[in-house]
Amino acid sequence: MLKALLILCGSLLLCEAGLVKIPLIKFVEEKNLSHELQKLQIKFNITDIATIPPKYHYLDFSFYGKIAIGTPPQDFLVLFDTGSHLLWVPLKPCTQDNEICRRHRQYDPEKSQTYKPNGEPFFMIYESGYLSGHLVEDTVSLAGKEVKNVTFGVATDRPDDTFRYAPYDGVMGMSFFNSSLHYAQPIFYGLMKQHKLEENVFSFYYLRNGSTRLGGELTLGGVNPDHFEGQLHYVNISRKFYWQFEMKSAHVNKRQVCKKCQVIADTGCNGIGLPRDDYQRVNRAIGATIDPETFQYVVDCGKINQLPEVTFKIGDGVFTLSGQDYIKYLNKRCVSGFHNIGSAKFWILGDLFIGKYYTVFDFDKSRVGFAKTKENIPITI
Repeated sequence: MLKALLILCGSLLLCEAGLVKIPLIKFVEEKNLSHELQKLQIKFNITDIATIPPKYHYLDFSFYGKIAIGTPPQDFLVLFDTGSHLLWVPLKPCTQDNEICRRHRQYDPEKSQTYKPNGEPFFMIYESGYLSGHLVEDTVSLAGKEVKNVTFGVATDRPDDTFRYAPYDGVMGMSFFNSSLHYAQPIFYGLMKQHKLEENVFSFYYLRNGSTRLGGELTLGGVNPDHFEGQLHYVNISRKFYWQFEMKSAHVNKRQVCKKCQVIADTGCNGIGLPRDDYQRVNRAIGATIDPETFQYVVDCGKINQLPEVTFKIGDGVFTLSGQDYIKYLNKRCVSGFHNIGSAKFWILGDLFIGKYYTVFDFDKSRVGFAKTKENIPITI
C-alpha cells in the first residue's frame, strides 16, 4: 500500500510557474500522547513537561510527502518539520531481523553516483532513545528540483518505539540554521543558494477534512492561491531560530488568555502546546475539566458544537478555532487539543491550527503568514 501511495505521490509532483508543488499524503495514525509531549520537550529544550500515563493513545491525522535522494533517485516518504533543521533517512544495509528497517526505505550510498562521504557523527534524542548515525552528501530532489551537495544524516540506530510503526522513513527539517548548534544547513538553504526558486518562501496546505489520502500540499517558491481564501496576514519573526513570532493576544469568548505571547509555528507538532499556566487557563475557559484517570482536560462529547471559540490575534489578522477544531478523541473520551508543555515560555501552533489556516514561511522577509484554508479543494493535477 505504501509503495502504491509513493508511486501516486510521485506522479503528481508538479513544478510550474516557479512553484514547486509536493502533494502530501494523509495518514490516520494512532498516537501516544506521552510520546508526543516528550518529543516537544526534547526538540524545544523544555526543562520539564507534564507527565502523561503512557497507555493512552488517540487517532489523528499526519501529513507526509515524497523526496528523492541520490543518482539515480531513491524515494523516501518524510515528515516536513518546521521545528527542526536536519534531513535524515535510514541507512542501508540493515539487519534482516530489524523490524524498523523492514518497514522503511533505506538510503544505499553504493547505488548513488553523486554520493560523497562526510563521516561526521550525529545524534538526536527521542523519547525512547537516541537516533544516531553519520553525515553524508548527495543530491536531493524535491519535485524535480535538484539540490546538489546536500549534507544530511543517515541513521544507523533508531529508537524502536518511535519509528517502528511510523509510516514515514525520515524527517526533513525546515527551520532556520544556527551554525553553532546545528549539524548541517536545512535543505531549503540549498534551494536558496543555488537559486532554484523565484521566492525563498514555502507554504503548507493541510486538508484535514474528507476521506481522500491526498491530504494537502507543500509549495516551495511562493504560495498557491488555490488553497486559501481572503488575505494573507503576516507577522515578523521575533527569533531567527525557530519560526517564532509574537502573538498580540488570544481570547476564549471575551476572556483574554494570552497577551503578547511568543509563538512557534511547527508542522512537526500534532496539537497546540501551551505553557503550564496558559494550559490551565485556556482549558478552564473552554469549559473542560480534568479526567482523574488520564489527567487530561476533557469535555462532554455531546456538547462539542456548544464549546466557545478560541480567537488568536496575529499581526493584523484574527483567527478562530471552534470546538470541532480543537477537540480530539482518546479512548472514547473527548480530550482538549491544548497540551501542557510545562515550563516553556512560548506557545506551539501545530497541525490543529495549520490544518485550518494556510501557513506561509517567508525566508526573504523573515515572516510567517496565515489565511483561511479552502476546505475540500482537490490537489491540482
